[in-house]
Amino acid sequence: MKILACAVGFGLGPSGKLCSIVNYNSQYEWYACGDELDLSIYKKNPFIDTCWSKDEKILEDFIKKYDIKYAIDVLDQDLAIFLKNRGLKVIYVDSLPFMWTKADLIPYEVDYYCAQKYPGYSMNPALESIKNFIWVNPITLGKVSKQTKGGIVINFGGLHSPFGEGKEYFEIIMKALLSALPNKNIHITGGKNVVKLTKKLFPKFPCATYTHEDFLKLVSSAELFITSPGLTTIYETCGMDIKTIIIPPQNLSQFYNILIAEKICKNVKILEWNYNNLSLKHLKSFNDRTEEETVKYIYEQISNLSADESYMTKFKQYVSNRLKDDFVVNQVENFNGNGVIEISEILCKIMKGK
Repeated sequence: MKILACAVGFGLGPSGKLCSIVNYNSQYEWYACGDELDLSIYKKNPFIDTCWSKDEKILEDFIKKYDIKYAIDVLDQDLAIFLKNRGLKVIYVDSLPFMWTKADLIPYEVDYYCAQKYPGYSMNPALESIKNFIWVNPITLGKVSKQTKGGIVINFGGLHSPFGEGKEYFEIIMKALLSALPNKNIHITGGKNVVKLTKKLFPKFPCATYTHEDFLKLVSSAELFITSPGLTTIYETCGMDIKTIIIPPQNLSQFYNILIAEKICKNVKILEWNYNNLSLKHLKSFNDRTEEETVKYIYEQISNLSADESYMTKFKQYVSNRLKDDFVVNQVENFNGNGVIEISEILCKIMKGK
């Protein structure tokens, strides 16, 4: 059976979820389209062919060439709507159901709209009109074998986006962290642009894009894990008995993800911007705007801060002081299931015409 896989090209989170789903369902023939996926997170390229394009004619020819009738789409709203309108059976995976407003584009007509559960999950009014809405457990790779502890892992997720490569954000965070951390035994992880920025700006530190499983093994070995508030990473590492520091958000979803991290990470410490224009309270006043408009605003604010020497001095001192504070210890919430298995079961139902 041929299945089309696609995920929005915003960091590694959507690609990571898709990777878990594709790897679990290796019995199918997989193809990929839309935003280019970072295939380095796969141990082996699972796709028979790819079409990295959003051009409708090119996509139509690709689908027709292979006679593809099914698709799994992670967070690419436009593509989900396009594929559904072209007659494909579409499973849409939404890992951020708490975030959307009625100003956002939402694929209401897909065959299954799979919303990932979160602590205290409830129906977002913006999603009430969806025809085939279903809650699924967090979509994660699952447990990995524990490694010997050692070193510091700094992970940048969501740095690459349709609105930029996150250079200013990367510099702000790295300069602040390195002014407070011992500059040894540090491993930096992230997508291709993180590797490129590290080689250019901080070449003394090793940096790589790891396969999904190898990334989790690396984190499991860390004495200290410092990470962007990406939701996939939070869910996959929250049960590890590792001291975790969440760095400030760089896009809209991460402001909400921090609220989840505060509740479910075992040993956690949160770093904030300490800047009113970059607070969730302020951004909630943007409820009449689309995600794209709000994210562009966030990027502009971060860019302004990177050029503000007075702010940078204060931020470095804040980070240094915060790293000395105690970690908050939480009980991890168990959702009693794995979203990958649930998505796989839904895929079987669709193929059987259910």
